[in-house]
Amino acid sequence: MAALFASAPVAHWAGRIIRRNKAEWHLECYCRSGSSTQKNFSNTPNQFLFANMSNPRTGRPLTGAAGTLAGPLDEAVLPFLKEATSNSRRTSTARSAERTNVSKGVLGAVALVNAMLLSSGAQANAQAPAATPAPSPAPKNPPKTSSTTQLPEVVVTGTTGYRADSLSLQKFPDPILTTPRSENVITKDLMQDQGVTSLRDSLRNVSGISIGAGEGSYQGDNFSIRGFAARSDIFLDGMTDYGSYNRDPFNLESIEVLKGPASAEFGRGSSGGVVNQESKTPQLQAFTQGSLQYGTDNTERGTLDVNLPIAGLAGSAIRLNAMGNHSDVTDRNGAQYERWGLAPSVAFGLGTPTRLTISYFHQSENNVPDYGIPWYFDRPAPVDRRNYYGFNDDYLKTDVNVGTIKFEHDFNDTFTLHEQFRLADYRRNFRISQAQLPDNATTQMPVNSIQIERAIIDGVSTDRLVDEDINLVSKFDTGPINHNLTTGFEFVHQSVDPRRIEPTWANVPDTSLVSPHNQLAFPGTGTTGTEVNATVNTVSLYVNDTAKIGKQWTVIGGLRYDHVSSTYNESIPPTAEFNESDDLFSWRGALVYQPRPNGSIYLSSGVSVHPNIPQLSLSSEPTLPPETKYAGIGRNVEIEMGTKWDLFDKRLSISSAVFWDTQTNPAPVDLDDPLLEVFNGRERVVGFEFGAVGHLTDKWQVLVNYTYQYGKITASSDPTLIGNPVLNAPKNTVNLWTTYDLPWGFEIGAGLNGVSTRTASESPDPANGLIMQAPGYVIFSAMLKYHVNKNIDIQANVTNLTDKYYYDGVHPGHVVPGEGRVLFISTNFKF
Repeated sequence: MAALFASAPVAHWAGRIIRRNKAEWHLECYCRSGSSTQKNFSNTPNQFLFANMSNPRTGRPLTGAAGTLAGPLDEAVLPFLKEATSNSRRTSTARSAERTNVSKGVLGAVALVNAMLLSSGAQANAQAPAATPAPSPAPKNPPKTSSTTQLPEVVVTGTTGYRADSLSLQKFPDPILTTPRSENVITKDLMQDQGVTSLRDSLRNVSGISIGAGEGSYQGDNFSIRGFAARSDIFLDGMTDYGSYNRDPFNLESIEVLKGPASAEFGRGSSGGVVNQESKTPQLQAFTQGSLQYGTDNTERGTLDVNLPIAGLAGSAIRLNAMGNHSDVTDRNGAQYERWGLAPSVAFGLGTPTRLTISYFHQSENNVPDYGIPWYFDRPAPVDRRNYYGFNDDYLKTDVNVGTIKFEHDFNDTFTLHEQFRLADYRRNFRISQAQLPDNATTQMPVNSIQIERAIIDGVSTDRLVDEDINLVSKFDTGPINHNLTTGFEFVHQSVDPRRIEPTWANVPDTSLVSPHNQLAFPGTGTTGTEVNATVNTVSLYVNDTAKIGKQWTVIGGLRYDHVSSTYNESIPPTAEFNESDDLFSWRGALVYQPRPNGSIYLSSGVSVHPNIPQLSLSSEPTLPPETKYAGIGRNVEIEMGTKWDLFDKRLSISSAVFWDTQTNPAPVDLDDPLLEVFNGRERVVGFEFGAVGHLTDKWQVLVNYTYQYGKITASSDPTLIGNPVLNAPKNTVNLWTTYDLPWGFEIGAGLNGVSTRTASESPDPANGLIMQAPGYVIFSAMLKYHVNKNIDIQANVTNLTDKYYYDGVHPGHVVPGEGRVLFISTNFKF
């Protein structure tokens, strides 16, 4: 590395510290010098020099870091970082230090690279190989000499503890501090401390998200962001992950929630925001880590994460993540979940200008699904939460296969090419029972005399995806303006082929509302009632530019064009056929001002578009009604103003924002529901939010966020809807999680999750004028952890600490009670 900088003064450098596990760090450094090619030094055997090992902010020497180090990165840097961030007993002081950007490890890495850059010019001739590059021309206006050496500007990005500095996608090049939108990053550390085993439970850390229940066409993850359905706005490494399944985080590095319209970055949909899952990728250090977990809800879970450099092939590594999980649901008799997953990946060219990563993801489920309890005159039925209304052989089986090839090439300091190609298929086979009151039920009837009907929801389908995304990142200046420009092309093909017996089921027995009989095998019979083939093709062009004007101002603009063509064909009478082709434009713009280097104020606005016919065509519904052709194109417009600050030397980040969203022509939630019609109108949601994440002290870490939102229907072709609340948009959501390091290797944690009243329908019930509504709740959780040594932790988590009976997921057809109190015991290991 010294030779690299021997020819020219260093212009700037940027790097990130990536924690491989809680005891070791990985240093990535991107350097720019004169006309030299941008390099990614990542544990490669480049020679370098280090001196003046000190905190770059205070100038104070770091303990044990005096003197000069020289040698390969794996022989000098990593041992230093390991020494600075861990010890054999993993004391609370060392652990809290390593979880913050001002820890010895991070400061050590920053100081190491700063010292390297400063010392490279003075000592390059002595250390560089004989073939030294030609000297660069002297600058036209050389700086005045000074007796004080000025360090280059340092930008460190990455994740430590619960706080992230940046997002994973190149479409968002700036640190989170100056990214002009509300976002939440759920880190791997947070998920491990909470013991969560699903995407659904991970998202409870984000206010403004409300959980939905499974539907006739969607099973698995279903939720709303800022009052707008986001079930089709789940992404995996920036590409759509639209299959219906329960996502497990065993192969995730982090989960990123970006709020507000995001069509300019992600394409059609994304009205209230998007959820992007960042996959684990191969690294250049060898390690093995994993966990074993047992729970009082009969949870039996194991995960394994193995990473190995490929011997004899520099810059290459393989990684394998595996998971097996079985669990019941406490106080939900009959429900059961079983899944396993495997995710191998291989990378070539790490630390070089040309990088290739090939990955495969597989997850299989075999569940006895839970569609909860019925509505009782627009309120949850007053029954025992253990009541299960399905049959003992109900099932939801899914198989997910996702293959991805990612290629990146740095042409020089100015241009970088990114290409990602994906093939995926999502297979489902399901038969689920949904309890509902009979039409002749009245409020005067004794509850214990009511026999509920079992509506059978079934289907067999394979959803297929082909996605090709290629973009070029260009970094250049136009006068005093510095640009980071992304231009790209994307093609997405989606197809579905659902086949259903519904609605021809016969001989399905009723059961008691109060004391259901769920130990009965399914006796129903039927013939195929619907057979659908639907495809949606999307061709997109997009451009996003981040323009920095001086040190305080940033202007961001994005524009995307989507050509969407869709076909829908139902071959069984009553037949139906729809064809549509749309040209869609979406945009986003923002202005960011930094009054101080550690804070920003921003104003942003954007538009999302979602053509409803393509969306409904992919929904796997039974035959779409004729009214579908009038669904039109949905559009969402948002204005957001907010501020973000990094406090306590970047140990704590706080943010707040106010937002105003308007959506026209939102799609209906479930076309099976007689209370819902194709909706032509307008919804509006306004609100504000606040969040804080990071360290309050060296030992005390916290994550807290709160959102208030007020959603109403402001226009509709049906005047009875105007003024009603927006579906599943609680006014208040709050989340808190905090941990504290105790002496003797112990750590404690506690948290809460609060959600106010939610509605499950937008149309009033014709019988009584009421809207389906579930009451709000607050539940608590706790954690105790003991660090046995630097390799092993033992952890206990309790969820729903007070064993509260609450309603978790809502849907117009049913409402699902939350799980009762559960104790989990986990052993986490890393070597």
